[in-house]
Amino acid sequence: MIDQTSALAPYRILDLTTYRGWLAGRMLADLGATVIKLEPPGGDPGRGIGPFAGDVPDPEGALAWWAYNRGKQSATVDLASPEGRERFLSLVAGADAVIESFEPGQMEAWGLGLDDLLAVNPGIVFTRITAFGQTGPYAGHAASDLTVTAAGGAAWIASSDEDRAPVRITAPQSFLHASAEAALHTAVGLFHAAETGEGQQFDVSAQLAVVRTLLDALMHAYTDGVMIRRERLGKPSPYSPFTQLFECADGLVIAFTGGSLAQYRAWAREEGDSIPDFFEAISDEELKARGVALVMASAELRTGLAAWLETFFAKRTRHALVTGGMKRHLIIAGVNTVGDILEDEQLAARGYYQLVSHPGWQKPTRLPSVWAHLSRTPLLETPAAPRVGEHDAAVWKSGAASAGARPSRSATKPPSRDVFAGLKVWDSSWVGVGPLTTRYLGDYGATVVRTESARNLDTLRRIGPYKDGIPGINRSQFFAEYNTSKLGVGVNFTTPEGRELGLKFAAWADVVVESFSPGVMDRFGLGYEALKAVNPSIIMLSTSMNGQTGPRRSFTGFGTGLAAMAGFVDLTGWPDRTPGTPYGAYTDFIAQRFCGTAMAAALDHRRRTGEGQYIDVSQYEASAQFLAGLLLDADVNGRIRSRDGNRDLHAAPHGIFRCRDEGELDRWVAIAVETEAQWAAFIRRIGAPAWASEARFASLADRKAHEDALEALVSAWTADKTPAEVVEQLQPEVPAAPVLTGLDLFTDPQLHHRGYLHTLHHGEVGDIPYEGSQVIATATQPWPRKAAPVFAADTVQVLRDFLGYSEAEIEDLVAKGAVELGVAKG
Repeated sequence: MIDQTSALAPYRILDLTTYRGWLAGRMLADLGATVIKLEPPGGDPGRGIGPFAGDVPDPEGALAWWAYNRGKQSATVDLASPEGRERFLSLVAGADAVIESFEPGQMEAWGLGLDDLLAVNPGIVFTRITAFGQTGPYAGHAASDLTVTAAGGAAWIASSDEDRAPVRITAPQSFLHASAEAALHTAVGLFHAAETGEGQQFDVSAQLAVVRTLLDALMHAYTDGVMIRRERLGKPSPYSPFTQLFECADGLVIAFTGGSLAQYRAWAREEGDSIPDFFEAISDEELKARGVALVMASAELRTGLAAWLETFFAKRTRHALVTGGMKRHLIIAGVNTVGDILEDEQLAARGYYQLVSHPGWQKPTRLPSVWAHLSRTPLLETPAAPRVGEHDAAVWKSGAASAGARPSRSATKPPSRDVFAGLKVWDSSWVGVGPLTTRYLGDYGATVVRTESARNLDTLRRIGPYKDGIPGINRSQFFAEYNTSKLGVGVNFTTPEGRELGLKFAAWADVVVESFSPGVMDRFGLGYEALKAVNPSIIMLSTSMNGQTGPRRSFTGFGTGLAAMAGFVDLTGWPDRTPGTPYGAYTDFIAQRFCGTAMAAALDHRRRTGEGQYIDVSQYEASAQFLAGLLLDADVNGRIRSRDGNRDLHAAPHGIFRCRDEGELDRWVAIAVETEAQWAAFIRRIGAPAWASEARFASLADRKAHEDALEALVSAWTADKTPAEVVEQLQPEVPAAPVLTGLDLFTDPQLHHRGYLHTLHHGEVGDIPYEGSQVIATATQPWPRKAAPVFAADTVQVLRDFLGYSEAEIEDLVAKGAVELGVAKG
């Protein structure tokens, strides 16, 4: 009998991934799947990548291995041998999915490509993670986290010092994005195979997973031709006249102060701070009405208030500022280190860390664990990462016995390109993570109804880029990009009739997603218990910055603040300067992938059991998963990693180097030499200069000891070349990639090869490109089905055809202010 208390309990996953894909299998294991990590004899090479427990190199003590392989079984197999491949195929026959992250074509070279796997198991889900995809002009390029970050556009726009090179986040991110994306699509593929018996391949591109994190940078390229570029964190702008980065008594905070000067002054009065006369002379009414305009109009006032704010923040601790800000509805976030995250009271209150004992280590370690709270199928408390071949006997004994029809498959439906055809989704979310989550469902064929109100418009409708540079609530490509494949309905849930309409939506829907501050849906009378009362099988997902519980549940703000809280600000920039930050709402693009995976798993559980459930996803907790190795290093070794420019512990040279400028545009190339073989190829391909044979560069340790000198020499070599010339000279043996801008990506040949951009017709702005999927699927390709809705354009259709209202009833709801049929352009 299959255990139904875990969302993915029926499934068996074969995990062939290198370190580039470990997270995918671990996420599926957290959700209850049996994940078998198949390692070569001697163990996965990633076990040799430090840091190690106690700083003692040991394949059983690699901390990243501990972080991303817990909950898996380990068995060894030599895929390079005919016998090993035969044994592997015996496991495939009884498995549900295979995940791999070898170089493109490696599985085919072993005779283990998609057709080979389908021959022994027609329902197998085959998920493949690579830097650029299985095919295309970049598919054969050597790659690293740094070069994928550069080619994905993230390095160009990360907030950093304009007088230095673009930077990556010091903790490698690109393949974690690809891994989380792979987990999501694997879960969707499992759902599809269980219903239809049809297997397929998912080809995940890490480059596109990075492109997805660019917020509005690529949109600008095809909307108004503006090129977003990096600038220093906290740099004042017309919208924010003061820095957003402040020193406080015990570190740094990010705060948005320009529009909240009256509240800061009131806070200072409460706590007895002195307030200068020029500040006291401005009334609260005037500050609230036109504070930013006042400050921007007077350099003297701006300078005086900036000095006062610096003093205000300097005398208070991060904790006092964050808690005081929440009390007063001010946006203040602490710039956390990984050490701060490890000891965070919010994470402790929600049971985020799991104590796990590792053989050979003297004490239990705290592993980042609970990235989603599912009420019916909670994430498993998974055991420690396995030892090499720990489960050989059990795995190989069960291999032949498990061949044949999988109990996870019912095959009751004919194959369809639309995995979620017939699934009804009520999208009551706004801004980023929630709409991005429901977009996955819509792009896979679900009917998604997006409700919103003109009384409290989605923030993104008021933010550009705007088509043709003309502002308007239906002209924002920012909103449009996150809301493809949806119908638009105008509803005011604050009215009694609006609440009843919400309950009607709940009775109609299979899924509801919301991303308001905790408690808002309950105040509408539309919390989970109320919705479950009218539809016991409904799945409701709530996502917020810190989750629905805990001392910081009421924290609100923007993505930059959560990036600071989750450690990414401290990890971006140069060690001798204050930090930078990933561009924009970086954590949104981590959280969307965890939300989507949790939802796909909950839908599979509902398919099998008919049960709905409530899902609480803290964007902070999901995002901290991407720092799991550093968090373990802090817990086990007491080492707090921080920003280090573009350098890497395990590679040199490893940086972004200036090339020949293109007119007034600075141009850069990323180069990452990660192995001695790559170092030898690098020397050969740049013409074997005399300096390359010097003893100070003989080994990685030597090159790290003389890294400043090495980087200067590489910079001299790249200075008179274009990025394309450097890449052509070094590839395919040495990881190298141009640092692409948003405008570059719009014409990037690899993106075009994968058909990433889709032109759709929008009701107001006409034909315009939309971004597609980071995956290419052979059977169920997700894609944007329709342009984002014009505000409330589908209200009458949805209320009449889906909820059964008559024309007269709809008119009555409009008269009572519960239903909105649209607003004037602009």
